[in-house]
Amino acid sequence: MAKYKHNINGVEVDFTAEEEAEKDAQAKVWNDAKPERQLFEIRKIRNQKLQETDWLVISEKITDAEKTWRENLRKIPQDYSVDKYDELLARNEQGKLTHTIWEKP
Repeated sequence: MAKYKHNINGVEVDFTAEEEAEKDAQAKVWNDAKPERQLFEIRKIRNQKLQETDWLVISEKITDAEKTWRENLRKIPQDYSVDKYDELLARNEQGKLTHTIWEKP
């Protein structure tokens, strides 16, 4: 029995062995690239948070806590190993990032 099926005009047709092998190979490539996709997302979020608070630096209205927070953001991802990427990207039911690194003081 095939793992995958085509849906052709509402009729399910089993994948051939070659099609299954190709689909499995594609899935492996996708799964192996997960850290790179996560790193891209982490950098995008980090850069957005920094950009949103650049005005504090320019206006010199930045607190010491905000300076430290921005410094910690700049240290991402080097301060976090690949096994922490899921944690950095975790979100609550409302879609808000839950890791404390993202919380502006």
